Amino acid sequence: MGSSVYLIFGEDEYAVSSKARAIAESLLPPDDRTLGLEVIDGAAETVEAAGQVMATCMEALETVGFMGGKKVVWLRDVSFLADNVVGRSETVKEGVARLEELVNRGLPRGTVFLVTAPKVDKRFAFFKVCKARAEIHEFAISEKAWQSEAQTKERVREILRETGLQMDEDALNVFLSRSGTDGRQMANEIEKLSLLVGKGKCVSVDDVRSLTSTSRSALAWDLADAFGKRELGGSLDVLRRLIFQKEQPIGLIILLQSRIRELMLYREALDKGWVWERQGSKGSGFGWSELPAEVDARFTQELNKDPRATHPFRVGVLAGQAKRFSQRELRRCQKAVVDAHREMVSSRVPPPIILELLLIRMLN
Repeated sequence: MGSSVYLIFGEDEYAVSSKARAIAESLLPPDDRTLGLEVIDGAAETVEAAGQVMATCMEALETVGFMGGKKVVWLRDVSFLADNVVGRSETVKEGVARLEELVNRGLPRGTVFLVTAPKVDKRFAFFKVCKARAEIHEFAISEKAWQSEAQTKERVREILRETGLQMDEDALNVFLSRSGTDGRQMANEIEKLSLLVGKGKCVSVDDVRSLTSTSRSALAWDLADAFGKRELGGSLDVLRRLIFQKEQPIGLIILLQSRIRELMLYREALDKGWVWERQGSKGSGFGWSELPAEVDARFTQELNKDPRATHPFRVGVLAGQAKRFSQRELRRCQKAVVDAHREMVSSRVPPPIILELLLIRMLN
């Protein structure tokens, strides 16, 4: 017999909602969902709104299903189970305590309680009660870049399996660079590929590039990557699309500054043998060597993020881009981008023009 309480939470909104929907559908046949599924919006920006949500939820949980049938109460997108102003309110805590008591005591026969939330504070009593009484599913996104990339890649593989598509590693990496990390966008793009390429088919790199859309955040990174590849035409094309989407020019300048700093570090690493390149049957790759003690200390103590913690795929991208520049060229680019930043905040020249001229100076 399955659980009568489910807690599903995490920053991956698509994975959370998909899991909740799958559980609800497994509990209620299609013909029973109209009367047997009650969905309550748990997003509450004020203490008063949270109180109304909990009152509605308690009433739903204490009311038996139609004709004594199974009933699923889905408290969706709850915002007050996290450590925020509303969640810390004593009034809200008292209301949540009544929910905890009901879960501990046991729900009416045939009633299932399904809770989804973007964040749940594991120190709160509600989580502890659920840990003892509920089935819990967490879909957290790691703050560590390499772990986040690995999680995202596995989510894409799972969606591909569900859709019946195949995608090799090269196509998968291009897909990730275009779709970003939003689960819903990834699912939408894979569904589009399935319709256009055909279920059961293998998606190529060309298919991904020609058939998928680039997310706004990914497009901003495309600008840095086009610069790193020394593609002037591609850089200008991406820049114009970003300006059309009303991306802030000052943010793009900062993005280019950051990429140049990364490439200077990788150029130094290549020159001094800290990063090695290997050739194999599946192509080239890069990796970090064992570093001298003083360099190791610099990486761990002076840098905001140790570059050795970067995902191997990203190391390969950055090292490959650094190979296209000399250290002298990168210093020249660094000066150009600093000058452009200063001009952007002190002159009357339109920022998009400053950015276009900057790319031409650096890549021509």
